[in-house]
Amino acid sequence: MLTVNELIKSIWYGPAPSVGETQNIRASLTEEEKLISLIQLFKSGDFSLKHALIHLMNNTENEKLLNLCIHVFCSVCTHEDLRKVENLNFLSRVSEDNAYVFASCARETLSPEVVPYLLALLEEWDDTVVEEVIRDSLDHIMDYTQKLNWNAAVDEIGSYYMEWMNTLSPTFYYYNREPVLLGDLTKTLVQRAFDVREQNTSIKMESIPILLSVWSGTKCPVQYETLMDEGVFQQLTDYIDALSERSWERGRKYFYGHSVDGAL
Repeated sequence: MLTVNELIKSIWYGPAPSVGETQNIRASLTEEEKLISLIQLFKSGDFSLKHALIHLMNNTENEKLLNLCIHVFCSVCTHEDLRKVENLNFLSRVSEDNAYVFASCARETLSPEVVPYLLALLEEWDDTVVEEVIRDSLDHIMDYTQKLNWNAAVDEIGSYYMEWMNTLSPTFYYYNREPVLLGDLTKTLVQRAFDVREQNTSIKMESIPILLSVWSGTKCPVQYETLMDEGVFQQLTDYIDALSERSWERGRKYFYGHSVDGAL
């Protein structure tokens, strides 16, 4: 069984469960066992116990477990999950380390509904090491620096956010201000790989390998520090070819091949 420590360091949540494999979420399980079982359940496309993940995230006192809860929540949450402020009560007492984790993972929600939480954290963690990652995620999500300074005040970014929200579809998920589509993500990754493969340097892309791995349930062969050469480039193109044979809808968010919103 995968451990919390292993999953925290990984770009995905391990292989999909075998067909027919079931998860028994018993009250007697430890917090770690419960979280691992919930992850396995979610990977099968069953999100009916997401409330158990949210409860664990808001009540655990184990910092490493909270770290992984945050990762998983950002991977499986819907717009509606983020609209319920009580689902993220842990942020009111979060440590600096896990404030950093949430700010980093927020972009993987692919939801503009995460922005108000980042703005609240920015007020709280201003002038700390967390501030930079919050601003980086805010800029990644909505590109506020196209009109404002990087160090713009929270209320200025908030006004920009409200204007941007008025341009969006309420049901779509977004990446870099566009309705997300796996094909767009793979094109960006391949272009980056093509640019660096003759330089024998690392790919230095973080979000897209994570999203591809978590969306498909098949681990991307490259991650941030992967050195790009001809062999790795071929692995990447083979991987993308396999993903392209599956059906992906623009604006939808997936977890191990399953839409997090179910059938729309």
